[in-house]
Amino acid sequence: MQKNVLLLSLTMTILFYSGCVPNRLSRVVQIDKEPTSSVNTPQTRNLPLSTFSYNKFQTVQGPVLTIGKSHTGFLFPDFKGKIILLEVFGQDCHYCFKELPSISNLHSKYHQRLQVVGLQVQEHMSKKKANSLIRRFNMNYPIIDRANGTDLMYALKNNYDWNGILPFTLLIKNGVTQELFSGETSQEEIEKAIKELL
Repeated sequence: MQKNVLLLSLTMTILFYSGCVPNRLSRVVQIDKEPTSSVNTPQTRNLPLSTFSYNKFQTVQGPVLTIGKSHTGFLFPDFKGKIILLEVFGQDCHYCFKELPSISNLHSKYHQRLQVVGLQVQEHMSKKKANSLIRRFNMNYPIIDRANGTDLMYALKNNYDWNGILPFTLLIKNGVTQELFSGETSQEEIEKAIKELL
């Protein structure tokens, strides 16, 4: 039993050791809009809410977010009708710091139709560190810390083969992941994808 716990702990550490990636290694991957599993569901644009499993996630700012997970993406009932930009970043990731101002700019520019949600995946972030990053990068959107976001991290690994590369960004519309950006990505690339979904 102790051996299994140790092995699981070691695997988790390796899995969630996040690596920052510069722009030259970034890539854009188009995610299939139709489910690829054998689950018998209607077209993803009209997925019934029952196909999502829902969890509540405490944000570093205090409020709790409800997020639904399925094989097609994530559903954010608190932000109905909005495109979701899920920004996966690290509190000590230099390349994330280069991308975060772009994310904040996009959030401000498209705030009526776009909602950004941050997921910090490196070691647990203190309240002091969280407040410092929020002020420094004008992150006026909900942020979930690794300590509360483990389920989301597993979903990213299982559904998108995420291996810890940072930054990592998903664009989600109506519970379906439409675009995925791995590694530092320019504001222009992300904005172009957002405009196509508006």
